[in-house]
Amino acid sequence: MSYAWWKFIHLAGVVGFVAAHGASMAATVLMRRIREPQQVSGVLQLSAATVGVFYASTLVLLAGGIGAGVQGRWFDQGWIWVSLGLLVGVGILMFPMARGHFRRIRMVLELMDSGTAVSRDDFARVLDSGNPLLTAGTGSVALLLIVYLMVLKPF
Repeated sequence: MSYAWWKFIHLAGVVGFVAAHGASMAATVLMRRIREPQQVSGVLQLSAATVGVFYASTLVLLAGGIGAGVQGRWFDQGWIWVSLGLLVGVGILMFPMARGHFRRIRMVLELMDSGTAVSRDDFARVLDSGNPLLTAGTGSVALLLIVYLMVLKPF
């Protein structure tokens, strides 16, 4: 397969990755603004619906990027290794942050559904416990650094 096709596959994966991840980031920010359990549950369902697309797109972008890297003979340059390291490192860093936050919210919603007394203040505290700006900012900065490295290939 030609370099252009590998690059196309890589970029198609990036589009899916950003679209799916954007939905989850928007859900995280939105949950800090709403306080109705039914609305929060709906936002969580929307976010969960994007998880499969997110993982599939990640695999496609990795396969396309590795294929393009091999075809273009880029693996002897540092920028591609730093890009891969950033993608993996930020993924490892962000996974427990986001997953833990969503898991706590789901747990409180389940407690509320079961009839367990959960105050509005406790519910709000759990919704506010995550730091969506830190998560979104970390991911955005990493993505921009990867784009910089891919486009300018500084080393």
